[in-house]
Amino acid sequence: MLRDQLATKVTVIAADLADPDAPSVFFDEVVRQGLAIDGLINNAGFSRTAGFLNTDPADHAAMIRVMLTAPIALARLFAPAMVERGYGRILNIASLAGQMPATGGDTLYGPIKSFLIKASQGLHLELAGTGVHVTALCPGYTLTEFHDVNGTRSEVSSAYPAWMWQTAEHVARVGYAACEANRPKVTPGVMNNVMAGLAKHLPDALALKMVGGHAKRLKRI
Repeated sequence: MLRDQLATKVTVIAADLADPDAPSVFFDEVVRQGLAIDGLINNAGFSRTAGFLNTDPADHAAMIRVMLTAPIALARLFAPAMVERGYGRILNIASLAGQMPATGGDTLYGPIKSFLIKASQGLHLELAGTGVHVTALCPGYTLTEFHDVNGTRSEVSSAYPAWMWQTAEHVARVGYAACEANRPKVTPGVMNNVMAGLAKHLPDALALKMVGGHAKRLKRI
């Protein structure tokens, strides 16, 4: 087995991050088992694409807890020991959407990712010189089960050509390298960086119109 080849041990601790108490319960279990966490990857997430008014407020609340408050809580729980040991890595999976104007349909997704980018950058600055690296990874369209789970596979597949998609392995390697290099933010892919740059420098009204067209192609508005 791979774990035998690498002389490593895998410990699985299940937690529902939509539960407000989950980060602290998870942390307590890690401490109870005597585990030392050198790397924290905040990758849990999902989206709701039916529109703000058509989505149950409980689903929105769960989204915010899973993708925003849980990563911050987990970083706050695990970072002190990393700083004390003089080594640690925190990789927060944000999104290209966090660098673009928010879109209709998945109304809260982009704003949540924007927050995570800014929070990661702030923590990156605060932990400079401690041996703890903090990076926000901002992928664009990536070949995972994400769009299958939220029921938008056919829409996104027909709306965007194959060359816009990246593999999960490639995105993971880019994120790992950036975190090791202690870069505060990284966006994989040339085209994704072009789009992020356009969104940053275009007039707000034009950028918003651009992402509005994006939402229409995906049949979200």
